[in-house]
Order: sequence, then C-alpha cells, then structure tokens
Amino acid sequence: MILPGQIIVIGDSHIGLGEGSEKKINAWLDRLAALAPKSLYLNGDLFHYLIAHPTFRTQAVDKVMDKFRGLRDSGIAVHYVEGNRDFFIKGSFVEQSVTDIAGEFAVPAGNQKYLIVHGDMINDRDWPYRFWRRASKNPLTKFAINFIPKKSARKLVDSAESYIAKTNFKHKSTLPLDLMQRYASKRGREGFTHVVFGHFHEKTILPGGTTVAILPPWYETGEAMVIDPASGSFSFEVI
Repeated sequence: MILPGQIIVIGDSHIGLGEGSEKKINAWLDRLAALAPKSLYLNGDLFHYLIAHPTFRTQAVDKVMDKFRGLRDSGIAVHYVEGNRDFFIKGSFVEQSVTDIAGEFAVPAGNQKYLIVHGDMINDRDWPYRFWRRASKNPLTKFAINFIPKKSARKLVDSAESYIAKTNFKHKSTLPLDLMQRYASKRGREGFTHVVFGHFHEKTILPGGTTVAILPPWYETGEAMVIDPASGSFSFEVI
C-alpha cells in the first residue's frame, strides 16, 4: 500500500510519438494522482525521443503534457530530469507543463539525501554515445532544426537513434558497476546518501557508503521507486 504524500520516481518510459502512444502512461498517471503523492520525478527518456520543437510535436506529446500540467496544478510537483533522448526541453513548451527541468535533483527525505540523475554520462567508455550527445545537443543543431521539413527530420532522427541504440545497448548490457560506485562515492562527499540512476534499464541496488539504485525501465512494468519523505526509506512498487 502506498500512503499519500510519497515521493515517486520513474525512469525510461520511452513513450512513442504516434497516435495513442500516450494511453498507457496517462492511465498510469491517473492511478498515481489517486494516491496523492507529494511529487513525481521523471528521471529521463520520457519519450522514445523528445525534441521540444514544433517540427516534432505530436498529439501524443501534447496529451502527456496536458496530464502533467493537471498533476502540477493539483499540487503534485512534477520534476523533469533531462535524459539522453530529451532534446532542447529547457525553454520549451515542456516547461509550461512541469514544475521544473534540470540535469539532476537533490531530494531530502528524513535524514537521507537522494540524488536523482539520469546517468548517461558516467560511462566514459561509451564513445559513440558521447559523440552523439555532443553533436545533437548544441545550439547549432537546435538552430538547424528550423530548416528541416518535418517528414525528413523524423526519418533522420529515427535512423540516427536506431544506430546509437545498438551502441548504447552494447555498453548497457554490462553494467558499469565500478563507474557507478565511484560516481556515488564522489557525490557522497557532497552529502548524498543515495544516487538514483535511470538509463541502464536494469533494476539494481548497490549498497555502500552511498547507495546506488538503478530504476527499472517504466515501459516494461510500470514500476516506480517510492521514497518515504519522513523516514527516507524506499521501495519499488507497481502502480
């Protein structure tokens, strides 16, 4: 049983952009709203890809954003962590539907302090992805999108994402546990007791001085991390 006022964290929902793709997540959000949580953290990669530009805006995107706006306006904070499949979302229509957008969030709970961060940049061996991220998330690329026809743009990104997904999967098939623990240790010196990653699509808990938690991919089970703001403890629940 999930009590009211809990902190909910999900990652990697990978919603499609086509008509009807929003139905699963919106039904989940309705169930979540009925539980009256304190807040919802979206730990990256909400959509298969989200380029926050009119060229890529679809009805599915708008319907999900409408649902987030309803949650936020009802008093449930919605915090959006930028993932590797989120492009140019700051300063976009996305900001009109959520509470805030950041690369990471610090979340105090009881005597614990959680860091919510997507995790795509801790794997310094994933050179194809790191190149793709630098090439795809810069002002020049954002400006160039204005001159690409919608149909051509979708085909281009689908092709590029198909390639990078293969390289990304190769690295994620073996979790970089040492990198995660080193990162957690570093952030632990800033006072964090838990580091919560998305990105890796494999629910994992690594106890230590600073606990590492990898979120399960939401698109598989609808499972979420539930953090008790009073005790600081957490669990995983299907909502």
